[in-house]
Amino acid sequence: MYERGSVPILIISMMLVSSLTTAVTAQEDSDEDEYFDFHTIASLGDSTLGSDPTGYRGPFASVHAANLMELDYYEGAVGGDRSWTLIEAGRHTTIADNYSEGTLVTIMIGAWDFIDSDAQIVKGDYSFISNLEENMTIILDTLTESNIDVLVWTLPNMSFLPFLTQIFPTEKHEFFTEASIQWADTLNRLADSYGDNVQVFDLLNASDDLLQNQEARTISGNEVVAPPVMCDKNCIMIDSLHPTSVGQGLLANYMMEAINEKFPKSTGDYPLLSQDELLSLADFNSSSEEAVKLTIEGDLTQACFDWTSTGYRDMYITISIDGEDVEIPSYVGFNTEQCSQSTHVMYTGSRVINVVTDITNNLTLNHFFSIWGKNLSSTQIMDHEVEEGDSLELIVDLVEYEGDWENIPVEGVISIEIIYTSARVAEYPSEDGESVPGFSAIIALASILGAIVVSRREE
Repeated sequence: MYERGSVPILIISMMLVSSLTTAVTAQEDSDEDEYFDFHTIASLGDSTLGSDPTGYRGPFASVHAANLMELDYYEGAVGGDRSWTLIEAGRHTTIADNYSEGTLVTIMIGAWDFIDSDAQIVKGDYSFISNLEENMTIILDTLTESNIDVLVWTLPNMSFLPFLTQIFPTEKHEFFTEASIQWADTLNRLADSYGDNVQVFDLLNASDDLLQNQEARTISGNEVVAPPVMCDKNCIMIDSLHPTSVGQGLLANYMMEAINEKFPKSTGDYPLLSQDELLSLADFNSSSEEAVKLTIEGDLTQACFDWTSTGYRDMYITISIDGEDVEIPSYVGFNTEQCSQSTHVMYTGSRVINVVTDITNNLTLNHFFSIWGKNLSSTQIMDHEVEEGDSLELIVDLVEYEGDWENIPVEGVISIEIIYTSARVAEYPSEDGESVPGFSAIIALASILGAIVVSRREE
């Protein structure tokens, strides 16, 4: 009985295995034949992918991708965004509410979460990654629920970021590399949980290749200079945080390779930027002649400048009122009623005042506050008057200022910190003893150690 029954059982078993094998093969073929059709690319994250009103370090990689893929583009990336500020501002929900299937979001978030945690990272404490993962999950859940596909960028190897390497000694840099690797591993694991809708662009390895492989950053025989050197045209980095225009172009090609692999279209690969297109983003034939400086007659705060042909440098500023950090709006002094589609002698980015360098006039901090429309004197900061028991400090390049408050010079100044403390707060400090976030001190130190004058001039 057993022997006679074994043959049909064996045959049936083989048929079942064959059927299952066919199903698996069909599923694999289906996966291989999956294509994606997009109508829009949207960006999310920090100033690596957005917030460049002057255009001196764009187009961004996502803009290049939209052009190469012939898609519409929406910029949701905002300079200085942390994962939590992105969520609080609802930038992910704005995209989810207005876009759906056929949209590809490119997002790089976490660089500022990383920088805010640098003191812990150099002690081998990578706990910030858990909070970052939690916030990224919230963002991805919101986007994928609207049937939006997402290409998530890992962070670059943060040990190459001049902003951090200028602060911490070489022996601490390995901690930044380890944190970058751990976040990349976390992102890959997180993306896997969403299936094909969320893919990872490995910026960690791309940046390593770009920075360490001379051939990868050579365009038609011209080498794009790698950090720690920074410059406005022919370097990868324009300052201690941001890629140049040509740096963005090189990154765009790495990203396009990732899109072709992970979000293929039915008609073949999307193109990359050509060598000629990359060359147009640099200026290897630029002249080194010194610019002629202009002398402004009359009210300096009423003068207007074309940012594409004028040199600027960065000056960092923080303001604290009773321990609370005062946010200085971006674009103060840019595209105003007085200077339409241009800038004043100073205009703001994220925590940065861009100061014009191509004039002979002596600029002061008072000029900026006048452009901003806020009060600044030895007896008042904004709407807060200094009364008995109050204190008002002005720290210039980490040294307390003792000069004339009506004429505070900024020539060569890199960082300014203004601290107002009322008598009430001085007498009853907060229980946790916290005041101005440590970031302001860090940014000041980084600025002094890595002061870079950026000339954004078309020769």
